[in-house]
Amino acid sequence: MSRRNLILLLLFSPFIAWALLDVFAARREIWRTLPDTFEATRVGYIGRFANGFGPGANESGFAVIDLSEAGAAQIAKGGIPWLNAQPGGRLWPDWFATPVPRDEFWMGRPDSAMGASPDPTVRAVLDRYGHGVDVPAKHETALNAALNAPGSFYAFGPGGLVAVIVPTTRRAYVFYAG
Repeated sequence: MSRRNLILLLLFSPFIAWALLDVFAARREIWRTLPDTFEATRVGYIGRFANGFGPGANESGFAVIDLSEAGAAQIAKGGIPWLNAQPGGRLWPDWFATPVPRDEFWMGRPDSAMGASPDPTVRAVLDRYGHGVDVPAKHETALNAALNAPGSFYAFGPGGLVAVIVPTTRRAYVFYAG
């Protein structure tokens, strides 16, 4: 290895290490959101945005978690009583069935720069503080459909955390804006 390459490696290795640790920490936090009994198999997508740092930063994030077939079937079969009885995870125990309410949380405020959406949407939640994260169109479309139809479940957690479980597609969506 040339001397120049060695110097470059030594200069940039702390930044590379920090970036890798940040990615692993984000995956671990998303993984810990759901109780183990949901049988999550992998984190399929993570997107995050932060404007600032520390406790005062505006942050938003969106993740897609794949569920096992058995886990999704158990959620669909057990419904809200089963979901509320599951220990672990970072969600509060009050689960609700979709469709979500047609309120300012899910549709946005009419007096905001974006205005209210005609139907509940994940974009209204993510852009609540003006600093949303970009979500791939296929995930946004699938989640918006789940929010507006029966058959899925959602719960809230600390710091603006929201989880939506869609048993028919074996997916969990975890997102936050705070």
